[in-house]
Amino acid sequence: MLNSTRLSTEAAAEYLGCSASTLNKARVFGSGPSYMKLGRRVVYDTRDLDAWLTQCRRTSTSQQRAASNRLRSAVQRTAA
Repeated sequence: MLNSTRLSTEAAAEYLGCSASTLNKARVFGSGPSYMKLGRRVVYDTRDLDAWLTQCRRTSTSQQRAASNRLRSAVQRTAA
């Protein structure tokens, strides 16, 4: 098994460079990284966070990626 760590929502948000609120919203809309439920706790595996970040990579401003677009749309819908 590769090295990984399970992180709380707050720690995962810090790892990703976003807010916990953004991760919570992304989880509701299904646009964020994979997560696990351990009882009532939500935890993120760092391997899943890294995989999700890889899906968000772009090489130009005109290139669109589904994961980052879904997250942006989810955040915009909740802000409106």
